[in-house]
Amino acid sequence: MNKYKYASSRTGAVLAILFAGYGASADVVQLNDGSRLVGTIEQVADGKLWLVTDFAGKLEIEIGKIKSFGSEGKMNVALKSGDRLVGKVTQSPDGTKSAVDSVIGSAGVTSDQISAVWPEGKSSPEQVAAEKAIEAAKPKWTATLEGGIVATEGNTDTLTGRARGELIRKSQTDLFKLYASADYSEQNDVRNRSEYIAGGRYESSFPTQKQPWGGPYFWYARTEFEYDEFENLDLRATMAAGIGHYWLQKEHHEFTTRGGAGYRHQAYMDGTSTDDPILDTGFDYRYDIREWASFTHSTVFSPSLEDFSEYRLTLDTALAFPIGKSERWKYKMGVRNDYNSDPQPGRDRLDNTYYANILLEFK
Repeated sequence: MNKYKYASSRTGAVLAILFAGYGASADVVQLNDGSRLVGTIEQVADGKLWLVTDFAGKLEIEIGKIKSFGSEGKMNVALKSGDRLVGKVTQSPDGTKSAVDSVIGSAGVTSDQISAVWPEGKSSPEQVAAEKAIEAAKPKWTATLEGGIVATEGNTDTLTGRARGELIRKSQTDLFKLYASADYSEQNDVRNRSEYIAGGRYESSFPTQKQPWGGPYFWYARTEFEYDEFENLDLRATMAAGIGHYWLQKEHHEFTTRGGAGYRHQAYMDGTSTDDPILDTGFDYRYDIREWASFTHSTVFSPSLEDFSEYRLTLDTALAFPIGKSERWKYKMGVRNDYNSDPQPGRDRLDNTYYANILLEFK
């Protein structure tokens, strides 16, 4: 036998085996427009079919666009009538019909008769959804620590440091947050900044008929304490409460606004003090930009109810990037703007803080 013919026939046999193996492991979905998709059917639920393909990853296909489908392995097929079939799903030669080959025989099915499909031995979509709901209802704790130091030596010796810690407990119905921060700097061994802030906030959502575990509206209460040596501030204590609303409430995208009233006490190092009822308003925004960045912004506006020309405005905007492939370590840079319409003598109204910190996150 000619060696080239032998090699060719042997190569053809190997390729045939490979392609036969590939086809044997593939599920097929035939669409109404004549398209034919090959992959692995993950499940059918909520009027959609999820197909995992080599060429396009996971595809989400509306069941109304599907003419028929076939599976290589056994599938659980739940019908809208309440019946359930288990078996290999086959297609007619022209791809126009599907049938389930179960132990009691072959039963033809159409897309509009199916409520769910999932592989044999796997949990049903309904069970998976229930497990996810139970998991989502569990409170989740998050803790973050961040800080940065800049020092120079030479003609001018400077030292600047900033640290912040945050602890959050979040569930479907409430949110509890504690935080503390410190800003310190000195020049030629002379301190020129020393500011410390600590506070907390609690939110609890109002239940609705559609969402008995909690809707987009919530009530909140917050408190904050501040010491600033160079503002001659011995203590600024703020307590407020009100209602808020989640305009966006997704895993990676949130936007909330809130408004209420409160009380602000300010005690200065010269022995004087002020006490004012205040209006408490603000908003928080968070957007996770894929896996490589997270953008956050917070605004708090609190004017005096007795004189609206006396107010405090605080804005904090930041962008965080993961360091390498780490899920815990991040690089965070941002700016905090503090505006006081009625500062102490010799102090500016606007105080800007630019920071670049290393952040460690625990979930």
